[in-house]
Amino acid sequence: MTKSRDVGQRALLLIGLAAVAAGGCRDDVAPFSAGDRRLPAEQVAFRLTFNPGDDRTPTWSSDGDSIYYAAGGFDLFSDQANVLVGQPRLGGVARPITTNVQVPGTIERWLIAPEVAPSGERFVYAELGPPWPEVCPGTPVSCNPAVNDASLPRLRVIILRVRRFDATGSAEGDPALTVAIPGVVYDFNILNTPRTHVVHNYPFHQLFDQEGTSVFRPSWAPDGARVVYSDGLQLLIWNVGDDEPQPIPNSSEGVSPAWSPDGALIAFTRLERADSSATTCVYVRGFVAFCVQERTNYLQGHRILSLIRPDGSGLTELGDGEDPAWSSDGAMLLFRRDDRIWMGEADGRNAVPLSFSEGGREPAISPDGLHLAFSKLSQRGDYDIWVISFELLP
Repeated sequence: MTKSRDVGQRALLLIGLAAVAAGGCRDDVAPFSAGDRRLPAEQVAFRLTFNPGDDRTPTWSSDGDSIYYAAGGFDLFSDQANVLVGQPRLGGVARPITTNVQVPGTIERWLIAPEVAPSGERFVYAELGPPWPEVCPGTPVSCNPAVNDASLPRLRVIILRVRRFDATGSAEGDPALTVAIPGVVYDFNILNTPRTHVVHNYPFHQLFDQEGTSVFRPSWAPDGARVVYSDGLQLLIWNVGDDEPQPIPNSSEGVSPAWSPDGALIAFTRLERADSSATTCVYVRGFVAFCVQERTNYLQGHRILSLIRPDGSGLTELGDGEDPAWSSDGAMLLFRRDDRIWMGEADGRNAVPLSFSEGGREPAISPDGLHLAFSKLSQRGDYDIWVISFELLP
């Protein structure tokens, strides 16, 4: 039995103990200086990042010495950019992991969800494209029935890019796949009066707009040649370098996929639609209706932790859960439930909540199986990266 599996089984037995939870770290810490960032190795759980913006989607370097993540408004970049950075596991200086991709003062790029390839030589990430243009500017004169918000979803397009860590050229030279996100259909014919566009506000839109969840999150196959991701309504597999992806059958409403280390399974979240409501909003210029929005809002139902094979067979639901991640040996499955991180066996059995993980999401276990990184919501309303050491659990 490997050391990481030993640690995983110890964690299942110990992490739910109330005695451990009683000694948890405080959500916020005292002011710090740059010299304070080297953190004591003997802490069971500690806050790694202190960026005023959101720090999300952590992942590990192939040697487990560093954690990579997306930092909002990092360093000299404005708050209109998410920057991919890396930081030593025990604290230290955070630095961008890309060269000539994001440059302060130039056109901003919003990057998120880095994931290191099995070889450790390159990584995949998502770049958010521009939002939907407001073809119906202003406030509607009427909506029938009334709605509180007629704005368009943020997600319009993402670009998956694969880049070597030692690359220094432009990102436009890297393998890339442009993914159109469903949800809005425009009538761009300016001669039509009124122009009509159709909006489907799907649960995945709401999850991204309200919680910042990277529903499209890419994940590598163990062969390092393929990536699974979501367009919001299904899972797809991209053979890196190909022009077209292949959808996974039976993965409807699947988001946030995670490929198992042995390649046999993909864990994901299925977003249940509880109900829907339709409304029509009319926009008037002068005394003439110039634009109509036909809108369908879908109420969110359960977020269901699921497993599926890459060929679309063997679909299995494991109950409520989201943000799945695998241990490095594939023996354990981690996920978010009840606003904290849980861990159980690969089939979802014997799952227990992890102490110190309240407000946590987006878990990632280190390659040696000894540490957990995750993003944690602070009392201020932003996210930081935290680390738990399984070795130091009582």
